[in-house]
Amino acid sequence: MASEKRPRGRPPKYPPTEVRQRLIDAAIATLRISGVESGLDAVTLDGAIIDADVPRGMSYKIWREGDETPQDAFRRATVLELLAIPAVAGLPATREYTTRQLDVQREALRSDNLDIRKDAIIGLIRDVGEFNHQALAESANWKLYSALRSAAITRPDADPAVLDALTKGEDYLIREYSDFYAEISSALGLKLRAEFEMDQFSAAAYSINEGLAMRLASSYRQTGIIRAGSDAPWTLFAVSLEALVFHFFDWA
Repeated sequence: MASEKRPRGRPPKYPPTEVRQRLIDAAIATLRISGVESGLDAVTLDGAIIDADVPRGMSYKIWREGDETPQDAFRRATVLELLAIPAVAGLPATREYTTRQLDVQREALRSDNLDIRKDAIIGLIRDVGEFNHQALAESANWKLYSALRSAAITRPDADPAVLDALTKGEDYLIREYSDFYAEISSALGLKLRAEFEMDQFSAAAYSINEGLAMRLASSYRQTGIIRAGSDAPWTLFAVSLEALVFHFFDWA
């Protein structure tokens, strides 16, 4: 959120490219605090200049684009930045967590006994699914992305540049998840069935995860599901992820 007043002294000198990025980062930080319920009113170029501690003159010069005012150009660039590369919602942390879990379950995953190996795989799906769902649901960046995406696609006069950023951003997101799931399936000895592609699995899994993370209703239970034959609790997303794995992959 914008500071009350500029810090004393002259702002540090930065090249224009860094000034531009610092301003956008400041705007995104403001949106994390204020949200987007009332639009982008909380994002102002003057406020970002203070928060980013950059020169005012250079900042206004950077955002003089076409017929737009510097304020409008700045807001538009902030939206494009958020939409072009959506939050991967804890995916790096999920990778690290998965690596640790693979190490813990190494002996069981290498067992010649298919039942032992299958139980270990199912347990890993449960734990990783729960971890990633929690990371998504708690991600401030993902919430911002989702709100801006919804606002963008419902406008009758949707900006082509915004729609293009959304398309590229979603492609990037699915690629990141595809790489992640390809690594896991290879480590677990699972083979993707010939009729499917990894991008399809990733899109299905992420869509379910995203849809569940958006639900606010308390009329159904998303966590603490105890299944027959297991004392470990499951999340609804982990149950869904397991079902997808059974349909998309062959168990060697």
